[in-house]
Amino acid sequence: MKAAPSILIAAVTVAGAGAATFGQSAAPPSPDPAHRWNQFRGPTGDGRTPATDVPIVFGEGQLVRWKTPVHDEGWSSPVVWGEQVWVTTAREDGTELFAVAVDLESGEIVHDIKVLDVANPQVAWDGHNTHATPTSVNEEGRIYVHFGSYGTAALDTRTGEKLWERRDLNTDHRVRPASSPVLSGDSLFLAYDGVDRQFAAALDTRTGETLWLRNREVATDFGEKLRAQGITDIESVLAAKPNDNRKAYATSTLIEHEGQRQLISPASEVTFAYDPETGDELWRVVHEGWGWNLACRPVYAHGLVYFTQGVISASREFEVLAENEFDESLTASPAVVDGAIILRSEGHLYRISG
Repeated sequence: MKAAPSILIAAVTVAGAGAATFGQSAAPPSPDPAHRWNQFRGPTGDGRTPATDVPIVFGEGQLVRWKTPVHDEGWSSPVVWGEQVWVTTAREDGTELFAVAVDLESGEIVHDIKVLDVANPQVAWDGHNTHATPTSVNEEGRIYVHFGSYGTAALDTRTGEKLWERRDLNTDHRVRPASSPVLSGDSLFLAYDGVDRQFAAALDTRTGETLWLRNREVATDFGEKLRAQGITDIESVLAAKPNDNRKAYATSTLIEHEGQRQLISPASEVTFAYDPETGDELWRVVHEGWGWNLACRPVYAHGLVYFTQGVISASREFEVLAENEFDESLTASPAVVDGAIILRSEGHLYRISG
């Protein structure tokens, strides 16, 4: 018997933890952070929210205020601004890409926009990913939807009009894109880490034009890394997945440290820090061990950057508060606004609230 998909709610107390400082977007300040969830992992990019009275115990048929079907397939997380909840979705074969907006109060679909047609979608390694996995980012009046090499577009959130699109920034993701865009002021930051080409770029949010583009210059011996991990059949591994050590799916993080703004951008084998204004490389850290194909977003606290190749040591107390079951798998990160939780399952959006 297949176990029902569930969400685990836990409480973790970290000794000595204070308020973390995180690089904030220069987007318009309204609505306040408790009323928006405008990017992957929320307004601060690390899953924190000032919203209160958020439900703990809930599930299918319990505290579900609305449940709205979303057509086709996508793993992008919901983003919320004002009264709109947005996700992206795609045909299973990747030939059409969409952006869907749902009314936060009623759950009714406000926009269902076909953003892009794709002539030759990536189809290798079926089942590893969807064609609509990167999470969008929004601000007052606009949402920026990103589908990796398939394209990036700005949409008017009131009319649904496409304001601009870019389709010339390309890489071979191999198992389709996943890195989400990051917004700050008039800059939209993107990461492309494929098996053939790896680079970071900044676009002008007003026009879509390139502000800067930096190729990631990394020279490592993948065979030697495999040998160091005890792999002996090097040739067969390299033949089965050539350049597999070059692809990554992480989302960048903007921070400000000692008065200097930095774009922390994990790639495969190396994490980079760029000047967000110019794209100049500030520093880099080469990953040890199995340090490729990164997918997690780094966080910044107390002057330190934490990412999946780093080590965090802290005393903590752990307690499971609830385990909540649903009919479908929940593949996207939740959004939290006004004491409500917005969830995305394989085929639906949920609003959970008291």
